[in-house]
Amino acid sequence: MGTAKEWLEIAGSPLLTRVALAATRACSVVVVVARAGQELPPLPADVVRVDDPPEHEGQGPLAAALVGLTVLADRGLELAYVGSSDAALVDERHIGFVLDQLDRDRTVMAVVPESGPFDDGRRILHAASGAVRVAVARATAQALVQSGQRALKSLYEGLAARRLAVASLPDPDAVIGCNTPEEWQRVLAARE
Repeated sequence: MGTAKEWLEIAGSPLLTRVALAATRACSVVVVVARAGQELPPLPADVVRVDDPPEHEGQGPLAAALVGLTVLADRGLELAYVGSSDAALVDERHIGFVLDQLDRDRTVMAVVPESGPFDDGRRILHAASGAVRVAVARATAQALVQSGQRALKSLYEGLAARRLAVASLPDPDAVIGCNTPEEWQRVLAARE
């Protein structure tokens, strides 16, 4: 990307600031997990910043999710939205919708948006746009991290998450991530 994604500007704000603000509008507790010593853009005052402990350093997004889920479990929260700093178009409607879908069905441990199937049969799981039941997700993430898993999508697979068609979301663009300059340009174009 040429720069740290959390600092990319959209609508006059750093990306992480925008995402964190959307989360604070939909959630009672927002946790941002960062590398130890990582400089972050300004966050809303009520956002909890937690650094990856040394034993999880460099272990990927699943380990970061485990750190955040541990904080939420310690605070007694039941449900959590699992997001990403590069979800430029996420807003409180998306977060609230995903959490509501999980809250409505007590038999489901997680929900996650999914695109597809495409012509080749592929489906894309939008792991950084879903919701989980905190206690079971924390235990599952811990077991997966201990087994060497790094990918966040393995958490949803381990929880047998109910898939939400992207077309059913309040804004299907809310799941767009920014991992390349081309994806960033697509996000900026979608904002126009």
